[in-house]
Amino acid sequence: MLEQVKRALLNYADVDPSTITADTDLIRDLKLNSYDFVAMIGEFEDSYGIEIPEDKLLEMHTVGDIAKYLSDNT
Repeated sequence: MLEQVKRALLNYADVDPSTITADTDLIRDLKLNSYDFVAMIGEFEDSYGIEIPEDKLLEMHTVGDIAKYLSDNT
């Protein structure tokens, strides 16, 4: 799941893919803004046929957080 999240992030962050790890911070390291984050999450929701609750979104700070949530809920 981590690789799928990393690939999706490349549509929203202009970074070298080799620098993205599970511990990469979405805001501090990737400089994602709220629009990018919401668009990316919407892409995951559409792709996996799920809806991620707002309280869970607030807990997602790293690439690994997203990958874990998707792994646990898809």
